[in-house]
Amino acid sequence: MIEFPRKENITTKLAVLVPDNGNKNYSSVIDFVVDKVVSDISNYIHISIDLMPEELDMTIISMCVQVIDTHELLTPIEDRNDGVTSLSEGDISVSFKTPADVYSTLQSVNPITDNFISQLNGFRRVQR
Repeated sequence: MIEFPRKENITTKLAVLVPDNGNKNYSSVIDFVVDKVVSDISNYIHISIDLMPEELDMTIISMCVQVIDTHELLTPIEDRNDGVTSLSEGDISVSFKTPADVYSTLQSVNPITDNFISQLNGFRRVQR
């Protein structure tokens, strides 16, 4: 895989917006999210990772923050919803996501949402 040339700069800025709360996997999660977002953007706009314009850096950071927050990747365990998919009050019923469901969800995350389409379309090239 082609390395993103400004990855260190992006991860530094991302660390300010998403501080390390003592999670031992913090740097691994940040690296994974940056790699995934950059790869997804590259695939969407049809520009190689090493040629992506600097003007997209703030969009990359925003997308990374969104992925981390919406999927609670760095949220302490006690503050997470623990994979609860449903609750019932009468005769008490609680359903949880299986680890396979959680992993599948993370793999299928598409950080390119409606919030970012218009920003990315300005850089998108027609695929030949």
